Amino acid sequence: MNSRPINHFNLEKIMTTIVQNELDEVIESEWGYLMSKVGDWSLLHGEQDMEVLEHVLRCILHLGDTNKYANDFIECVKVQNPDGGWSKQSHTDKTSMWITTFVALKICRGNLTLNNPKIEESVQRALEYVLSSQEEDGHWADPEWSHLDTTCSVSVFLTAYQVTHDQQGDERINNARKRGYDFIINWQRDSGLWKDDTFHPAGIETTAHLMQYTLVPGYFMDGIDYAQKICLEAADSMVAEQAQNGSWDSENMDHTMDACRNLMLVADTFKQKDKYAPVIQKGVRWLMDEKNEQGWGDYKEEPSNIERTADGLDTLLKYRRFCSNDPMSDFWAYSK
Repeated sequence: MNSRPINHFNLEKIMTTIVQNELDEVIESEWGYLMSKVGDWSLLHGEQDMEVLEHVLRCILHLGDTNKYANDFIECVKVQNPDGGWSKQSHTDKTSMWITTFVALKICRGNLTLNNPKIEESVQRALEYVLSSQEEDGHWADPEWSHLDTTCSVSVFLTAYQVTHDQQGDERINNARKRGYDFIINWQRDSGLWKDDTFHPAGIETTAHLMQYTLVPGYFMDGIDYAQKICLEAADSMVAEQAQNGSWDSENMDHTMDACRNLMLVADTFKQKDKYAPVIQKGVRWLMDEKNEQGWGDYKEEPSNIERTADGLDTLLKYRRFCSNDPMSDFWAYSK
């Protein structure tokens, strides 16, 4: 794995309009909102939407509370399908590649702390399912998601698996990841963004996903130096799409959160914090100003929902990390 020196950065320099106490208070409040809705995301309380659950598990990981919520990770094993995948709705057998990779990613990361043999067996089954499902041209498919998004969801799971299991030299996994990487690179548009006209045509969310989940891993795992050039060019294209108020995609909360998180990782990885910090701060400030009393909806003034609130909380947790001297790569499991 390529290692890059950490770019030490002055916390006060980028938190001129978002003070530490304010950020901490909002993080605590939003976690409180999620806990008030625990019956609507925890498998310990019945059948659930696994996409909503994996969003909350990501927050648990980044809060450092994995041990406290160990049973929420373990319960995922019990609803795994016989083929090794997971369905969007727990306790059903319609496997989704998108859901499989993100659930597997969260329990794989959680098990770095929990060291539970049942979780490990579950992760191995998911790995085999994923590797056996790659298409000839390198992509992975899910009927509910674009090939681009589905392929990058696999990339991030495979990367996290290799890092957490010290398997960076596994040629079978490396070959699968690289074939997926090549598929994605061939889809980039002249604008510098990635677009699938059948899925989120604006390209912000898709580009943010691909940069975080495929291009940066290509740089860390495979030493693909031109991944840096592509990432920074795409980041500049993304910055050009930011609205004056700090949002993206017509004040889309989800896409603004994705854009901010992506720019944090890219800025930290390629030592460009000075360049991108004002853009990120502007986006985070808008998210904090336009949230509901507790939680976020998909757009301004829409009712809060668990998935978007978990996305918002994760964005703030990553922003707090971004303002420190600790590497962002840990929060994506690209390093231990």
